[in-house]
Amino acid sequence: MKFIFLIILALIVASGLAYQVHLEPGYALLTYGTLSIETSLAVLLFLTLMSFFAFYISLRAILTVKRTPKNISAWNQKRKQNNSRKALNKGLIDSAEGNWQRSEKLLIKNAPQSDTPLLNYLSAAHAAQSQGAYDRRDEHLFKAGEALPEQIHAIHLTRAKLQFSAGQTEQALATLQQLRSATPNHPIVLTLLLKTFQRLSDWSAVYNLLPALKNNRKIAHEEWQTVEHQTLLQLFSQTSSASKQDISTVWKDLGKQQKLNPDYLAGYASHLIKTGKAQLAEDLLIKGLSAEFSTPLLSLYSQLNVDTGKKIKQLEKWLKNHTADTALLNNLAELCFMQALWGKAKSYAETSLSVCPTSDAYLLLGNIHEQQDGSIEEANNCYKKGLELTTKTQSKPLVEV
Repeated sequence: MKFIFLIILALIVASGLAYQVHLEPGYALLTYGTLSIETSLAVLLFLTLMSFFAFYISLRAILTVKRTPKNISAWNQKRKQNNSRKALNKGLIDSAEGNWQRSEKLLIKNAPQSDTPLLNYLSAAHAAQSQGAYDRRDEHLFKAGEALPEQIHAIHLTRAKLQFSAGQTEQALATLQQLRSATPNHPIVLTLLLKTFQRLSDWSAVYNLLPALKNNRKIAHEEWQTVEHQTLLQLFSQTSSASKQDISTVWKDLGKQQKLNPDYLAGYASHLIKTGKAQLAEDLLIKGLSAEFSTPLLSLYSQLNVDTGKKIKQLEKWLKNHTADTALLNNLAELCFMQALWGKAKSYAETSLSVCPTSDAYLLLGNIHEQQDGSIEEANNCYKKGLELTTKTQSKPLVEV
């Protein structure tokens, strides 16, 4: 387009000059020493113009020849990039279709010429892992690091993800710990590290990681709240010798509402009882049951090695607000039975049966009849009903059609 414009412009100029020459040819004299040239002004202008065009064309030709190797190299590079782009697309399609071997081969072959070599190497690593070729996977990741050292974090993160998905948990943990040293607050690193600790059942490590998760604004609360609950349950269910984490320290770090959670309180109280701290366990259980009545906590309180009369008085206080709780009534009946308070024991057992018949209540009532008045027939009748109830419960189908 530019060349055509120049030709048109030249024609216009030439036409103008021709017209001017036709009106007045003019006269030009050129001298150099003893040499002189006479001609018309039109001829001189024409020769000057032709000389300029000849010089311009010669200069362009020289520059074109000089640039030819560079142009050929650029063309060749562009051709290779186009081919590598096509190969990348085909490799990704093969990977999506499960043609792992062909995908890996295409991606690696064209990685050096690719506009996105990182994508080539990482996709090839995925393809190699899908074939179970972990050595080749690591080799591709190593080449990616050599080609793009500035992207080493993304490469190591991909390595950790692949190791984790391949079940190489220990290797993934080592990689993630290196990444966390470099980027302590990276949300993906923290989340993947959390999943790794969970898979290893290292609940102490999960507990120590939780503060970093809580303080990271890029990690949603839902992602760590469930994990925190699961971790605390696991820690409180372990004895102090089985856990690297000090259970008492974990308990002290809990908030007021968390300390009233029956799940946590039951685990910590069991730990206290096992370690000979029954008095502390008693105080915590009374406080917890007064705040939120729970059958597991009640069971733990009933098992405490404290004065039975004291336990009966405490349970009777709770009964005022939980008159229809069969577990509480059964515990009271059992404690009164142990104290030979036959009348109270019988009353609590019968009240429990009136609320909801259970085999435990029938067994207690049978023992009471046997001890109180020696009525074997009444006792056997209670035992029979309890056995029938147990049998009926065990034979009941899980799903009713």
